[in-house]
Amino acid sequence: MKINKTITLFIATWMLLGCGQSQPSPDIFALPVSYMVGKKPEVVMAHDMNNDEFPDLIVVNSAGNSLSYFEGIGDGTFKDAQTIETGREPFAVELADFNGDRIADIALCNYGDGEVSIILGQKDGLFKLKTNVKVGRLPIAIASGDFNNDEIKDLAVTLRFNKMVILLGVGDGTFKVAEVYQASPTPAHMTISDYNADGNKDIALVLNAVKVRYLKIFYGNGDGTFAPPKLIEGGSQSSFLIHHDINLDGKLDLLTSSPMKDSLSIFMGDGKGAFTKLQDFAGEKGPHNIVVGDFTGDKFPDIVVCNRRSASISVIPGNGDGSFVYPHYNYAVGS
Repeated sequence: MKINKTITLFIATWMLLGCGQSQPSPDIFALPVSYMVGKKPEVVMAHDMNNDEFPDLIVVNSAGNSLSYFEGIGDGTFKDAQTIETGREPFAVELADFNGDRIADIALCNYGDGEVSIILGQKDGLFKLKTNVKVGRLPIAIASGDFNNDEIKDLAVTLRFNKMVILLGVGDGTFKVAEVYQASPTPAHMTISDYNADGNKDIALVLNAVKVRYLKIFYGNGDGTFAPPKLIEGGSQSSFLIHHDINLDGKLDLLTSSPMKDSLSIFMGDGKGAFTKLQDFAGEKGPHNIVVGDFTGDKFPDIVVCNRRSASISVIPGNGDGSFVYPHYNYAVGS
């Protein structure tokens, strides 16, 4: 029985492709290239893992208990995958230098084991398991930042139903559980930055619960602890979150997706820690992962959304003021 799946890559270029449901798709992507990965690929992240200045890919294969590592060649193509064995049901991944050797490492949530695995990158381009850290039942998301201002990367991990766990880095690739915060109901994806300009890292968190109409932001104290969360009104049963300066005012804004509501939401930041919901707008079926960048060449931030239930990605051009062009463009991908 064939159990492997593929990931499909669209390379930004100026060739005509695609058939949008609402209007003809613009000249953004070349023909896609597919690569074999493990069973049930859940997440793909791009990062220079071997310091050759070319982006590489890490794919989390949830049902295959593995990662697929693709070394980038630099022309938009990749070498055959290197398989890295993991714990049970790997689900979320973060890439950063956790031991100070200037080589990217991997922090991986093993959903089925209740652990975070730290896998260190080596000079020869291989990877070695450093440690497994018990965090609790069903870790579902992970993000990194320096929470105690010691210039060592720390980790935040959300557990599926009600908690956020803070792991402080020691500097050698190991971590210690420092704090556990209530983050109910159903915490999901996180982003980390200094949202209130006090010099300390904060954590923005979406909640994937049916009746929830708000986000949470945990403002950092700079010593590895966080103040009680502030509620940001708006949004609806969100599962993914990203920050970006959408209106080009020099202040980070937040974007969320709601696969159950088929919608996206934008929250405009004031640079002092406050966010105001600008708008909700309709997406395709099951919008989830979001990427922001200039995909149309006009120097304004655009949105690309992965639509889980419609096997497509949507490109939503931005106007540079926080608003976006509609109708958007859709590109079919694999299921």
